[in-house]
Amino acid sequence: MRASWHQLFAAGESDAREAGTVLVACSGGSDSAAALLLSRRMLPDRMLVACYVNHGLRPAAAVRRDIAAVKAQAAAAGARVHIEPITCDRRSGASPEEEARTRRYEALERVAHSFRASYVITGHHCDDAAETVLLALMRGSGLDGLTAMRPKRPLSSSVIHVRPFLDCSKEELGRVTRASRVPASRDETNDDMRFRRNAVRRALAQLKRTSPLSVRAIARSAALLTGERTLLDSLTARAWKRCRLDNAGPDSQPLSARRLSELARPLLRRVIRHTVKQITGSLRDFSMQHCDAIADAVARGRGGVYHAGNATVHLSAGALWVRSAESPNETTPLDIDVERLERSDADAQEFATPLGTLELFQHSIGDGTPRRTEADGVQFLDGAALGNSRLQLRTPRRGDTCVPSGRHRPVSLARFLSKAGVPRLLRSQALLLCADGRIAAVLGVRVMEPFAARDGEPKMELRWHPAPRGPILNQAMARPKTRLNRSEYVR
Repeated sequence: MRASWHQLFAAGESDAREAGTVLVACSGGSDSAAALLLSRRMLPDRMLVACYVNHGLRPAAAVRRDIAAVKAQAAAAGARVHIEPITCDRRSGASPEEEARTRRYEALERVAHSFRASYVITGHHCDDAAETVLLALMRGSGLDGLTAMRPKRPLSSSVIHVRPFLDCSKEELGRVTRASRVPASRDETNDDMRFRRNAVRRALAQLKRTSPLSVRAIARSAALLTGERTLLDSLTARAWKRCRLDNAGPDSQPLSARRLSELARPLLRRVIRHTVKQITGSLRDFSMQHCDAIADAVARGRGGVYHAGNATVHLSAGALWVRSAESPNETTPLDIDVERLERSDADAQEFATPLGTLELFQHSIGDGTPRRTEADGVQFLDGAALGNSRLQLRTPRRGDTCVPSGRHRPVSLARFLSKAGVPRLLRSQALLLCADGRIAAVLGVRVMEPFAARDGEPKMELRWHPAPRGPILNQAMARPKTRLNRSEYVR
């Protein structure tokens, strides 16, 4: 056990000793009692804190019995005792077991921070690992579910949860507790077969009588699959990077729907899940059915909005975007009057908006203005066509139409933005320059007729600088603009 214990810490025993205080989750039962006693044996010079989490779900007398056992165990191990009460929300939609587990680990992380503890130790053993595998199979989980109980995982950036006893059986831990002669409390809810884990535990006990080594074999299979999962995670990260659009930020979206559609179906599902987890930090409530619906849409080249746990996946304009349910609403309408530039020099006139800053330059005929294009974030309008029009900056409205430069017939603005590669969820954030109510330009995207610059006429130069409001809008505006054929506007 000593060798496997040290492997859980960054570089062996020295790092474990430098960890300062170590928190040990204690329920009062035999397993956590053994974890506390063995932790003291392995870390003789460190301060240990035996943390009991009171979920508020059991009778008060049972909780008092648990706490008394924890105090006796802590005294034997030379550890401090901390009692942490929590409240489980039974209206959360999660199962009681899942809700209790989530709140328990949140509490352990919170207490670890308060004691400046770098590690939280739990008494999970190979029987628990086998139970977790069977529960995952009952849910129809894939590889990620079957390898869920890892020896080491982060609870936060500074707190690591370690399970040093996964190679021990429940019987072996029980012998440690009995040898120490410390009291151990028994949770009466373990006999309640309405809880799935209790039913699985009883089934495993019966299996042990028939095949004594079966539990260890199941746990060993889960450990072997962990290596397979690590390999797949590496392949997933590479595929995700290949699918990112060229001008996307280093840690964000969007992903190319075309490149995604070229992936094998199992890898496609993993890339989708990887993307959702990056944005939300969790895959909770993101089922295989939800993931398959997104994968189907990608494979068939369809658009739409899809549920993804605590997020929504948007397939639009050839890209896949993930938007967290906690993202702020960015669709507040804007309508700002723009003062016309009267001078003909090179001084810019700036207009700041929540979506970015617009610079205006007025150029005379033949003033030798440099040749720049929309790809440089610069657009030129015909000064004569603008005349003395009233200029406004605003966001799109229902029913807006426009005439893209080089075309003659009006088209739906929403259709134009789609063809220009602006996803549906971002179209309400496009900023329009309007002249007497007519759309003269979609800033950063395209100039409209009859306002496109003409040779031999004074020009108005627009320079659009999107605000640093997160990567999503900036990436959309930075994507290469699609040059559209006339036929693409025909309904």
